[in-house]
Amino acid sequence: MSARPSPAIRWLAMAACRTFYRIDRIGAAPADGAALLLPNHPNALLDPALVWATAGRDVRFLAKSPLFDGPLGPILRGARAIPVYRRIDAGADVSRNAEMFRAVSAALGGGDAVCLFPEGISHSTGRLEPLRTGAARMALAAEQQGAPVALVPVGLNFDRKTTFRSRVTVVFGAPFSSRDLLPESDAGLPSAVRALTDRIADRMRCLLVEADPKGDAALVERVDRLYAAARQRPIDPEERLARRRIIAAGIARLRAGDPARYGALLLRLRRYDQRLRRFGLRDRHLDWRVDTGDAVRFAIRELALAVVLVPVSLAGLILFVVPYRLTGVAARLTARDRDVIATAQVIAGFLIHGAWLALLCAAAWQLGGRMAATAAGILLPILAVASLAALERESAVLETVRAWLQLRRARTTTRERLRRHRSELADVLDEVRSWLDSSSPVVRGP
Repeated sequence: MSARPSPAIRWLAMAACRTFYRIDRIGAAPADGAALLLPNHPNALLDPALVWATAGRDVRFLAKSPLFDGPLGPILRGARAIPVYRRIDAGADVSRNAEMFRAVSAALGGGDAVCLFPEGISHSTGRLEPLRTGAARMALAAEQQGAPVALVPVGLNFDRKTTFRSRVTVVFGAPFSSRDLLPESDAGLPSAVRALTDRIADRMRCLLVEADPKGDAALVERVDRLYAAARQRPIDPEERLARRRIIAAGIARLRAGDPARYGALLLRLRRYDQRLRRFGLRDRHLDWRVDTGDAVRFAIRELALAVVLVPVSLAGLILFVVPYRLTGVAARLTARDRDVIATAQVIAGFLIHGAWLALLCAAAWQLGGRMAATAAGILLPILAVASLAALERESAVLETVRAWLQLRRARTTTRERLRRHRSELADVLDEVRSWLDSSSPVVRGP
């Protein structure tokens, strides 16, 4: 490695991402050798942390130069990030980008993985923005110098990127090369850069669910959950991603090509959802077949676990509800743009929870001396993680019990009617997909 990032910084990035999100990974980055990782950029500083947390190897990042002069400067330098001097950043000396290209060339020549965001900006459009040419120029320059580089498209797909413990699917696409585009002379370099930039965009787009986060994204997720339950599809991240890509493309094309059919489908879906809400059920509950013996065994098991998990959950709530609430307030006050809200939450959470732990340790020192403070410093972080896991499990158990009671109260004919409505909607979705396929091809999964 030409410059090994700090293991502590990498651990911090992984801890932050895996605490804030539930992460699914599809594919993998090359285990070794020079690689240029090329993700979309919907979530500010959490995007590089997510790539680093899932790549399975050290990664060096390009970051805009003003960040190195702020409070994040020590972290970026510890991560061996490479500064980029952009015209849109006030005071940036764009002439220093020659240093950036030399640093990237040296990193790739040393067999490092380098990550840059070809869109050049963080955004919340829900779609891939036009790419800058920097990635293509770096790749071609490395190939010209005899250093083969694997270009790796990466798709970051967030269910609800500003929501704590929501899901993100990180997709590493198949590596590809730019060697076939090497120009015979400098005169052919601009056209090679354009061709490679277009190739990168096509490879990245195949890994993304492109949908407007203010409207279509929620509809895509809802249709996917309904269809997966109706067709009894397994919970598989790769299949879910491919399905949602088709649904997102289908919604956009159906709305443009046949707005009447789109409106009718939306109305049927809303009516079905209203019936589900009336009975307090979800799609997957309609397929439950739980006999008395299963219910008794479930109750015995979960009551036994609750003896341990409920006290842990309550202890976590009591001790950490204040910093949790303060984190939300701080993030709302400091972040206005949607693409930086999650980053603000993570940074505020780290600072506020750190200060809160220090305060609790100081209180333990006052009450019990050094040993008590040391024990608090060790046990409180463990309790924080354990209580989060316990709360999630117990919440899932309570939802299961509530749904089971609702099913017991509902008539058999009610559940069968809801199942029939769900199946009819799935049939309509299949009909719409057939219509779309016959009118023009839909881009399928990665």
